[in-house]
Amino acid sequence: MANRLDYSAFLRHLARGHDVTGLLNDRMLEREESVRAASAETESASMPPDVRGAFEAAAKGEPLSPAQQFATEAIILPELRPAIDVINDSYGQVTHPLWTKLSNDAGIKARLETAIKSVGRIELPNGPLPYAGTGFVAGQRQIMTNRHVAEIFTRGLGDSSLVFKPGLSAGFDLKRERDSRRGITLRVTRVLMIHPYWDCAVIEVDGLPPTAQPLTLSAIPSPELRDREVAVIGYPAFDPRNPAAVQDDLFGGVFRVKRLQPGLLSSVSNTASFGKMVPAVVHDASTLGGNSGSCLVELTTGQVLGLHFGGVYRDRNYAVPASALGADPRVRALGLKFDGAPPITDPAWASWWKRAEDSEAIGFDGSAPVSAVKPKAATAAASGNQGSQGAPVVTTAADGSVHLMIPLHVTVRLGDAPPIGAETIRAESAAAEITEKMVMPFRDEDFSNRTGYNEAFLKQLGESATILVPMPAVKDPSVVAKTKQGKDRLDYQNFSIKMHAERRLALFTASNVTAENTLKRPDKRKKYSRAALSGLGENDQEQWFLDPRLDDELQIPDYFYTRDDGAFDKGHIVRRDDVAWGETYDDLRRANGDTYHVTNCSPQVAPFNRSALGVDNWGDFENTVLSQAASERLCVFAGPVLDPDDDTFLGRDAPRSRIRIKIPSRFWKVVVARVEDGLAAFAVFLEQNLSKMPKAPPEGEEFVMPDEFLKSVVPLKDIQDWTGLTFAPELHAVDQYDTMRGGEAAARSGARRGRVRKR
Repeated sequence: MANRLDYSAFLRHLARGHDVTGLLNDRMLEREESVRAASAETESASMPPDVRGAFEAAAKGEPLSPAQQFATEAIILPELRPAIDVINDSYGQVTHPLWTKLSNDAGIKARLETAIKSVGRIELPNGPLPYAGTGFVAGQRQIMTNRHVAEIFTRGLGDSSLVFKPGLSAGFDLKRERDSRRGITLRVTRVLMIHPYWDCAVIEVDGLPPTAQPLTLSAIPSPELRDREVAVIGYPAFDPRNPAAVQDDLFGGVFRVKRLQPGLLSSVSNTASFGKMVPAVVHDASTLGGNSGSCLVELTTGQVLGLHFGGVYRDRNYAVPASALGADPRVRALGLKFDGAPPITDPAWASWWKRAEDSEAIGFDGSAPVSAVKPKAATAAASGNQGSQGAPVVTTAADGSVHLMIPLHVTVRLGDAPPIGAETIRAESAAAEITEKMVMPFRDEDFSNRTGYNEAFLKQLGESATILVPMPAVKDPSVVAKTKQGKDRLDYQNFSIKMHAERRLALFTASNVTAENTLKRPDKRKKYSRAALSGLGENDQEQWFLDPRLDDELQIPDYFYTRDDGAFDKGHIVRRDDVAWGETYDDLRRANGDTYHVTNCSPQVAPFNRSALGVDNWGDFENTVLSQAASERLCVFAGPVLDPDDDTFLGRDAPRSRIRIKIPSRFWKVVVARVEDGLAAFAVFLEQNLSKMPKAPPEGEEFVMPDEFLKSVVPLKDIQDWTGLTFAPELHAVDQYDTMRGGEAAARSGARRGRVRKR
């Protein structure tokens, strides 16, 4: 068995005084012992199935399945790379035979204890996760962590216009040790930088103690880092990507506390990160999910050689080279502690700063930067005063809600309104003003040039092989709504929709999504805000329109959403910003307008639909997948689960006409991306909690919509079983549910992993 035989072999070599450094680097002995273990019947009988299968495959020279690779990695690494408890900013005697130097060498221990005092946990006091990750002091008030950690609570990219997501904040705790988990959480005052190329971010905190000194970032070029011994310092969390028994054994069943995790650096390797391939430093310390943002401290110098940001299977973890960050003048301008002059490198990432500046110039949703919006002061009405002599008052809140105090309190939400300042207007003008501001966005009514979803969208320039991502098929074609021309598919600019005839909602959507700057801003002279693309005024709200290619009775009209007293948002199934791209400005604007067809609309509760109201929303999962992808392009399928048992809402489709609509409680999304080794498919399930929804509220009674929902990463097969769709075999073959990528996507997006339960 690899974990025992390999370990014994190392002990034998150590006892004979042999140098084991080369042995650790090339892992040849491990491979030899793995093959022997596969043929040892007594050892094999006690192995878990995936482990036994891995060694049997190795003995035959066959490739390992992903599950076998993960199991093998989890067995091998714990024996070679321990996790050491940190207690009172120090650690005890290290008994692992390969790492006794950590405690026996006074110089190494002193350097590591200094570093330990400067490493803390990134806290989320009011966030969706127990904590975001790890960070370390890199300047007088500056903390370095990962971009994917900071993006949990931050909106923006680059080094300006960065703001906390509404309702979220962050902290930094230097303790959280085993047997003494309580610490003092320091306030994160602002986010200084989210690097557009590297998985790196820098935040600022108040109140760092004198013992938390800035760690020095090394200037050693990444190709020269091979074979250097490091200690990763961070807060490993239980990780669903690895077997629970192995984690419990290595970490003693205790997670989320500070650990010291030694390992070796090896060669530089390209890995996918935020839609591109980056040259990262490879290390083999036994890290888990909560280690995101940990520093790699060299044992002999105490300097930080890299910033850990993740790992993939086949025994690899990745870190941003500290020298690469030191080569960036904008990183150095933050005042971080670097060793020596910046190295001379080819800044392959320089163009990504220009792209970040372009995105900052137009804000996060295509509008003005959030930091430039100054909310108006709340009036007496916003504070609870109903106005003089009890006159009705309407208050417009920062989330786009309009609150009418009569004194009856009714909430109306108009579409996916952007955040605005609080203001107060008199009720007598409110209704007229709201009606006047519901206007039609710009749209191209000539549909002859729409080609819809492109299944070859992920094929990269110069590739000879065809890379296809087919649309799902409908198991029962009779449920699909037919157009007036007899077609079963509505093609728009960059996306397509198939409609359910009886439910009047989308069965599914298929869209081509990109973050490529040349396609997101094809004409630098044009404006790309939501208002500019739609041709709206500053305070106008979009009125959605029927698709003329489909009979009206097969669509739910805009009136249903704007007359429901705020029960539902008009939820884009295909996100506007996802498909608003093109080789020309006209193409982009056409795509923007196409998303406002009611065929692309599904009734959703506001916090479920709006990214501004939290992190568990309709679009976060795509951002998570993009952070793991090797290309900036995605193919996305999405839709509601149209369950016959869905609850019914009694609304209006015209001023004097009532309509009963079954409201979906579940929505799904499948994201397909290019990764280092081909394609990867990720499936996510989102559920609205409609338990409090009345079946059919009496006439005149206010409808109360709960705002609870749950996100789950699920097997693709579950989506198929619940939707009446069939996904292509090639997508099932690359389903990431049982892989490390799938576990990482779940962890980063705050989703649970689990099978879809029946109602």
